[in-house]
Amino acid sequence: MMPRRHGPGRWIPLLILLTGLSWQIAREPDELTAQEQRGKEIYLTGKSPSGQAITALLGQQSTAVPASVLPCASCHGRDGRGKPEGGVTPANLTWEALTKPYGATRLGARQRPPYTEQRLKRAITMGLDAGGTPLDGAMPRYQLAHQDLEDLVAYLKKVGKDHDEGLSEASIRVGVILAPRAQLAPMNAAVKAVLTAYFDEVNQRGGLYNRRVDLLFSEAPEALDERADAARTFIEGEALFALVAPFIAGADEALAALAAETALPFIGAFSLHPQVAFPLNRHVFYLYAGLPDQGRALATFAARRHTAQGTTAAVIYAAQAERADAAQAIEAQGRQAGWAAVTLHPVAPPPFDAAALVDTLRRQDSNLVFWLGPAQQEHAFLKAAAAAGWAPTVFMPGALAGPNLFEAPRAFAGRLFLSFPTLPSDQTPDGTREYEALADAHTLPPQQHAAQMAALAAAKVFAEALKRAGKDVSREKLIEALEGFYQFHTGFTPLLSYGPNQRVGAPGAYVVTVDLEGRQLVPAGDWIDPQVLR
Repeated sequence: MMPRRHGPGRWIPLLILLTGLSWQIAREPDELTAQEQRGKEIYLTGKSPSGQAITALLGQQSTAVPASVLPCASCHGRDGRGKPEGGVTPANLTWEALTKPYGATRLGARQRPPYTEQRLKRAITMGLDAGGTPLDGAMPRYQLAHQDLEDLVAYLKKVGKDHDEGLSEASIRVGVILAPRAQLAPMNAAVKAVLTAYFDEVNQRGGLYNRRVDLLFSEAPEALDERADAARTFIEGEALFALVAPFIAGADEALAALAAETALPFIGAFSLHPQVAFPLNRHVFYLYAGLPDQGRALATFAARRHTAQGTTAAVIYAAQAERADAAQAIEAQGRQAGWAAVTLHPVAPPPFDAAALVDTLRRQDSNLVFWLGPAQQEHAFLKAAAAAGWAPTVFMPGALAGPNLFEAPRAFAGRLFLSFPTLPSDQTPDGTREYEALADAHTLPPQQHAAQMAALAAAKVFAEALKRAGKDVSREKLIEALEGFYQFHTGFTPLLSYGPNQRVGAPGAYVVTVDLEGRQLVPAGDWIDPQVLR
């Protein structure tokens, strides 16, 4: 059977995938008073809007920590209802539960009189319940200013009733951060078109639980250091419930931190560097593996083709933190495979001395090379290697491949391998029919196919999570619904799974080989999941 081939035209968008207009919609009136808003901030973050200190005292020893370490919501939940964790069952803090005239009814819980405002303040500051009995030792006692306490109690009368920002009985406000226009204007146009088409169809069918989805768009600034501030302005100015398919590449860490700070879910974030270090950022969900997991997949593929004995590998990477993480992941995978040596070679910005690097690697007898360097230097390296009569097997993530990929020296025929987190073959017949129906009804652009598939997959993940969360959806319930995804079919991507400790839906990659003569990319193996390999 002949291997399945894909022409370069289908792949060009994928190579730049990770490398607007906006409109105003009438906002729903704010359901919280200014005092309740201040109390909500204290409840969610443990920080006072006034800047005054709030301290939590723990246990009999009264160990003092900032309340931001143990805000109320961390145990009782954003909706105040609490959920059992680690053998502790936090109380239901909704005002209806606190003020029931017959007190507590939970199995095994002691009876108590109903709470009043004064009794609730005593519980917060002294750790005594409505009947004057000490609360569970896991409950901190908070030291806070009188006004902050008043604000917190005012909000506790509303907790569980107020909608998250961007959510009303009639609509859900969803934001999309597009890439910087100067470099990726065609991709932006395609992403905007396909998301608008998809949610138009959703709204025409009655929306999600009779809520229409209102899409708002913003473009990321060119300057990396301006992107987090621009995203904050967009999120807060438009009162968004969530972001779908946001472009965060280049400012990954800052924007992931913003998601956590604002408790705003980012669904299907475009990134080469997913922020998956522990403690896990609960608010950002990625479709595809980043460079570290793609690197592990490449190393595993290489290990299957090369016996451990005598294998010497070199990892060339751009001298920046994100590439260094990926280089170290490859090194670890190679050592686990039993290779004789894996050496790391950071390369600085131009001028780039390709010949000197080639000479170094030849002397080290490196027969495998993993390229994580700048795309513009890749071709120079391959030319210098061929000129020296040296042609190692070269592996690289597809997103880092340079524009002259098919112009590589013929000495590298059969020796170039790329990883991709998705292939066109991931698109199922049902997915094809769904996309073609959208394209016909809304005149979608024929270009930027890969970007459209990724954005459409993110939209379908978001819509499915909303359905699973139910009519009384909240950001927290949306996140919990996403954590229940297991091998979810989008029709455009590999099967996606998330969980409490997993934020990358498809944490693996395919490996393809470069057919220089036919100018084709040819699949070279099955899906490789590095989670299975560790």
